[in-house]
Amino acid sequence: VAHFRIFCLVSIIREALRKARLSCMETYLLISLTREKKWILENQGPEGEIYMNGSKAGDVNPYFACMAALGLLAETKNCPITETEKKAVGRYLDWHTGILLETDGKMGIYRKESGKLIYKEKADSEDGYLGMYLFLMGKYLEKTESTDLPESWKNGISLALKKIQSLMRDGITQVSEENTTAYLMDNLEVWKGLYELELAGLEDTQAISEIRKKIQKQIEKIFWDDANQRWRIIGNSDRYHQTEFYPDGVAQIYPLIYEFPVKEKKKQKVLYDQFTERFQWQKLNKKRTGFLWAMTGMAAAQMGDS
Repeated sequence: VAHFRIFCLVSIIREALRKARLSCMETYLLISLTREKKWILENQGPEGEIYMNGSKAGDVNPYFACMAALGLLAETKNCPITETEKKAVGRYLDWHTGILLETDGKMGIYRKESGKLIYKEKADSEDGYLGMYLFLMGKYLEKTESTDLPESWKNGISLALKKIQSLMRDGITQVSEENTTAYLMDNLEVWKGLYELELAGLEDTQAISEIRKKIQKQIEKIFWDDANQRWRIIGNSDRYHQTEFYPDGVAQIYPLIYEFPVKEKKKQKVLYDQFTERFQWQKLNKKRTGFLWAMTGMAAAQMGDS
């Protein structure tokens, strides 16, 4: 009887501790999400653009701005998306689409000087930028349940799809018309953009689906290095440095981050374990990695690694 009582007491204590941990995690998530969203909103400019380092003076990188806007669409049961956040993302999409159409799909990086936003330099990967735009567009349409799109958005989507198709060679995309390099990470971003847009159920869903399926079929075929059991960073190259956090290390968990359907799920588990062994979360810092890529935390979320 005494042993049974002790067993019951231990079980009750364990359950109480588990609930306490979950409660602390939920509270931390709520505080972090609220704080991050507030900061992103503060960095939005008058035309809808989202700055990397403050709306009074700074750079607008459409790739990272799309990520920031996706952050505004993130929600939990206790922290749903607000109308203010939805409107902010809509305003950003207005700005991004306008520049996309104005430049015929060749987005650049912009800087605010003397109160004006000017072109600074060309984007380092046209395919990746297009993918992130479609990712954001698809997610926004899902979260807002929008079906009646502005004409400019329809034109922006159509142009982005056309540009992606023009950059495709052997079923995967290259960086640009001038740069024929095919990167795993860029192609995963394009795949994810098409996947999210496909879910939105637009008129041209069938065409979107066909492009997405082509890329999905070729990603694993071209980028998976079966001999070394890892992902190739570049389609036609075996270059890999296991001590390099980015892009070498990050690329190995990128399919996991974007929920890419690999044929053998267990290999992503192996790669994730290798990543966390080489780049331990508690030891990651800007000095060591140069560029933290906080989104790698999404891989941990996919693996249930808290």
